[in-house]
Amino acid sequence: MAFDSPVEQFLKRVLSDAKNQCAVEGQTVKEKSEILDAMYETLEASQQTLSQVVDIVYNVRTEVKGIQPLSMAVENIEAEMGKLKKEVRRIEEKGKLPLLCATCGKPVSLEFRLCPYCGETIKLTSEPAAAKAFR
Repeated sequence: MAFDSPVEQFLKRVLSDAKNQCAVEGQTVKEKSEILDAMYETLEASQQTLSQVVDIVYNVRTEVKGIQPLSMAVENIEAEMGKLKKEVRRIEEKGKLPLLCATCGKPVSLEFRLCPYCGETIKLTSEPAAAKAFR
C-alpha cells in the first residue's frame, strides 16, 4: 500500500507531537532542576548559618545567666555600702568618737577592746585630757 490509512496518519502525527512535547518538557524540567539545585544549595548554606547563629545565641544566653547572679551580688553590695555610708554619716554627726587609741591616736569606739587600726589593746581611762594631748 502506497498510502497510509487516515487512522495511521493521525496516530503518527499524535505520536510525533507527543515526542516534540516530551522534548520541550524535558528541556523545561532540566532548566527548572538547575534552579532547584541552586535553591537547595542556598537553603543548605542558610541552614548552616542559622545553626551557627543558634549556637551563638545559646552561648550568649548561658553567659547572661551566669552574669545575672553577679549583678545581683553587686546590687546587694551597693545597698550594703549605702547603709554603711549612712551609718558613718550618723556617727560623724553624733560627734567625734569618744576614745582615741593610745598607740596610734586614731578614734575608736568604746565597744572596741582592740584598736581596729593598729591592733593594740584599748585601755579605758577616764582621762580625756590624755587623748586630747596625743592629737
